[in-house]
Amino acid sequence: METDLLIVGGGPAGLHAAHVAASNGIKTIIVDESFSLGGQLRQQTQQLNNLPKQFGDQTGTALAQTLIERLTNLDVTVLLKHTMIGTYKDGRVGVSNGQNTIPIAAKKVIVATGAAEEAFVFPGWTLPGVMTAGAAQILMNREHVIPGKNALVIGSNDFALEVGKQLVENGVCLQGIVDNEVQLVGNKAETVHFLKEAGVPVYLDSFVKHVSGSGEVEKVIISHNNTEEEMDIDLICIGKGLTPILEPFEILNCNFTYGKELGGWLPQYSTMMETSTPSIYVAGNATGITNMGPILLTAEVAAVSVAEKLNGLSKEEANVKRELLWQELYRLESAESKNVFHARVNLMRSFQDNVDAQLTQLFNMAVGGF
Repeated sequence: METDLLIVGGGPAGLHAAHVAASNGIKTIIVDESFSLGGQLRQQTQQLNNLPKQFGDQTGTALAQTLIERLTNLDVTVLLKHTMIGTYKDGRVGVSNGQNTIPIAAKKVIVATGAAEEAFVFPGWTLPGVMTAGAAQILMNREHVIPGKNALVIGSNDFALEVGKQLVENGVCLQGIVDNEVQLVGNKAETVHFLKEAGVPVYLDSFVKHVSGSGEVEKVIISHNNTEEEMDIDLICIGKGLTPILEPFEILNCNFTYGKELGGWLPQYSTMMETSTPSIYVAGNATGITNMGPILLTAEVAAVSVAEKLNGLSKEEANVKRELLWQELYRLESAESKNVFHARVNLMRSFQDNVDAQLTQLFNMAVGGF
């Protein structure tokens, strides 16, 4: 197969990048290992309030439908249940459905593989009934299955708290939020207020000491205030956080850097979202763990840059679009936490000697605000 652009990942970043690129005349193929498009949005029934202006406020599931439907009548081919497994000597990318391998010759590649959930490890963590917060969300919102009756959430970031809220809304008795931090990590006031009104206890500066049960989770011991407390629990949701998925970048020989505020190791990239390997671009959570708005904006920056390189946009048009996108990205990320955008700027400056002139003022403003 031959195409202008190959996008690895059919989640929100991949879908938005495909729309922007194809709308500018770029022939596009999306490869995704799942059975359907949408990625993490497929189970996010909550309202998303930090989206780019063009999307307004909508639920994650509604946004997924919007992103998918926009590809109708565009030159976009979708290969579901296909995984990128390697590259050929001539630069083609190999994707497989488990039976056959298809070589794809692409002029440009955008990797939008997102992020994976991390796990806390404690005695008994492999017992049935212990799962990630994301797995619990899938069971509730996609499979319509209540994952347990008496639950404990470990971690207090925004995603963990949101899943805790959804557990309560589905009738699960949430017996506590446990975190080893001294204050809540999540800062979404609406979610925090909901859990407080629901009477959910919060155990800070605490940790799970032991989980036990006969073939499944039955009891949990937490260490709190130098004392131990035992609870009858049949569900533990781990919400430690996310880390970028890096395997495709390793296959494509991209260089990596480390950014604690961005979720750990991730590929180096420029203001155009191009990695150290020419013609390979990055989008979404693979650029650093962030919120849905910036996920979509980084995808659009990458797609605009690809369209420019393939003559779908002039250099002048692309520069104007990128500047506006970076300004909105700064606005959205700064509203949550300036640390993420600041870390992003430092990453690009360490990789790109001369930041695009049009972006210099914005970046100086961002850094100067710390």
